[in-house]
Parts: sequence; C-alpha cells; structure tokens
Amino acid sequence: MSDLIIGLPRSASGRDVPPWVSAFYRAYITRDPGLLDAVLDDAVEWTLTGPAEQFDIYGSRRGKQAVLELVTRIMPCFFQITDFEFEHLLVQGEQVAAYGLVRARQRDTGRSLCFRGAHFLRFRNGKLTMFRSFADTFDVAQQVVGHPIDVTKPIERVTLVPEEDALLSL
Repeated sequence: MSDLIIGLPRSASGRDVPPWVSAFYRAYITRDPGLLDAVLDDAVEWTLTGPAEQFDIYGSRRGKQAVLELVTRIMPCFFQITDFEFEHLLVQGEQVAAYGLVRARQRDTGRSLCFRGAHFLRFRNGKLTMFRSFADTFDVAQQVVGHPIDVTKPIERVTLVPEEDALLSL
C-alpha cells in the first residue's frame, strides 16, 4: 500500500503531510485493527459530535479499546467510510485541523453518503491522543433515512449495533 490514501493530499499549503497524519487516516479509512492499534495512544480521547440519542456512533469514547471497538465494530454497522476529500489540512506541530468531504456507503441500503466535516486532532510522539469530529449530522441523518426528516416528530432511539454480527464485513 502506498503512503497515500484516497483523498489525503501529499502536501497542503506547500508543506509535506507528516507521516503520522497519513498513518492515522490510512488506519481510520481501512478500519484495520493493527494499524489503528499502532497509531492510537492508550488514553486517546475520541468525540464524534452528533445526535448520540439516535445513533450509537456519536458521543465520546476514552481509551484505545473503546476507540478500536467504535471504529472496527460499531461504525461499520452504520456505514463504511470510502473516501476523504480534504479542502483544508492544517498542521501545526502535533496539532491537525482538516475540513472537507467525507464519502461513505450505508451498510443496510448500499446508498452512497457524502457530507462535510471537520476533524481536530492532537498527536504526541506520532500517536493520536485526541480526535474531535464535527459534521453536518442533520444532512447525514436525512441521507441515511433516504428522505427529509420531519423535525416536528419525536425520534426514538434504535440500537443498530448487535453484540455479535457476522455481517460486519462490507
């Protein structure tokens, strides 16, 4: 596999992308447990901002095992990330800010999803210590259900992540 992943530019604003940034995104997009284990700090803090009361993927996780479970088991129950297309990638020391398009495929329907998002990351010695993600979650939710959402109706939480799931490979 090359040092590059789909959508991650080799340079941003004329600067090379640090190898630890490329390694993180390669691990994240492939959901490879070995690659993730190598790039995550033991005490990593991970937050996906969104409607946690409706979707199990949103909310905060702390620690390598919780993040590994999220990325390798819980997220695939909803969708598989297929591409990142960053419009902006800023690196200052061991802090990274990225903004752009995230492309994914919905597990149950095979429907393509595309939404804007931002990532804020902190690394220490090449290991991810903090990940914050903000996305247009209302747009994502409408794409997932396949129609506009009536915001006047209450939404019930439905857990989509089973304890054992043989269908996790997409």
